[in-house]
Amino acid sequence: MFWPRAILHMDMDAFYVNVHLLDHPDDAGTPLVVGGRPDQRGVVSSASYEARRFGVRSAMPTAQALRLVPKLKIVSPDWPRIRDCSRQVMAVLEPFGPLEQISVDEAFIDLGSWPDPEIQARTIWERVPAETRLPASVGLATSKLVAKVASDFQKPRGLTIVLPGEEAAFLAPLSVRVIWGIGPRTAERLADLEIKTCGQLSNSSKEH
Repeated sequence: MFWPRAILHMDMDAFYVNVHLLDHPDDAGTPLVVGGRPDQRGVVSSASYEARRFGVRSAMPTAQALRLVPKLKIVSPDWPRIRDCSRQVMAVLEPFGPLEQISVDEAFIDLGSWPDPEIQARTIWERVPAETRLPASVGLATSKLVAKVASDFQKPRGLTIVLPGEEAAFLAPLSVRVIWGIGPRTAERLADLEIKTCGQLSNSSKEH
């Protein structure tokens, strides 16, 4: 398979939560968030997947999260530990190609110098948790936009490869919200125009 460009996006799964679990394994499997205290107008920085099943999300006030999950455990972020784990993750990625770190828990890597970017994507997907004990999801595509969508497609621990030429078919059924820059308000305005999926948005652009 010829790749005109091969861009990988790696996104750690519930990163702050899983960093916490490295040192507090007894908390595994329980609804848990890393964030500020509810009595101090704190917000959720990261939610475990057990908490997400009840509707808890990042950036949600922790007081609201507690109303959704009364037995929710709230812990403060351990920033030195988080930064150290981030450095470990990025050190695993650096040998694979030019690295563009976006935040402590996500990065793009240009795999264009490899003749087999699909194999390298799977290698990264396996090596990051093997060497850091932290789970990650990976997306590979010909552009940053599609690679980022792909990394979120099968979370947690997802590996999604969108082959060259399959970008439009991959995006078509997905909500317009997966596109960078389209937030809730823009999505509502598009919905008023009966545009809810990326495919509908693409067709609308062609018509105009």
